[in-house]
Amino acid sequence: MDTIQAKLRVNLAQREFEVAGSEEFVRAYAERIEALLDRLAGDPVAIASLPAEVAIRDQDADALGEFGSYIQRLPGTATEVDTMLAAGFFAQAASADDTFATAEANKRLLEQGIKLGNPSQCVRQSLVAKRVFLVARGRFRVSQHGRAHLRQLLGPMIPE
Repeated sequence: MDTIQAKLRVNLAQREFEVAGSEEFVRAYAERIEALLDRLAGDPVAIASLPAEVAIRDQDADALGEFGSYIQRLPGTATEVDTMLAAGFFAQAASADDTFATAEANKRLLEQGIKLGNPSQCVRQSLVAKRVFLVARGRFRVSQHGRAHLRQLLGPMIPE
């Protein structure tokens, strides 16, 4: 017996939320999502005033959550270069010096069963595209351009 597949998708300027499954399953979530959207339409929550650098670093680490769930949020259209950039950003947010190394980012990917063809080449391509920049030998930082690219892929979980 085939069930009719249905999909409910909300974009809200690329924050994106998607529920897929049988029509009954999706319908069960539709009302909850509508209620959530009504609440989101209210006043925005004020952010506590902290020094900007501390607030951004804490927000980076907290907002990203666990690496496995974070990396799975990448769309199916994401390239290996995009995946390495996302892994690098995650490693950077977790590091004390706000940088990442190719090996650190690749190790996290391998732990999730994601094997890139050439991780170093992926970082080099991001370097050429100015999505990352070299901080010290072998240490990189995701640029504002790189953050904007990740925001396109992952939505607002990537801070400005």
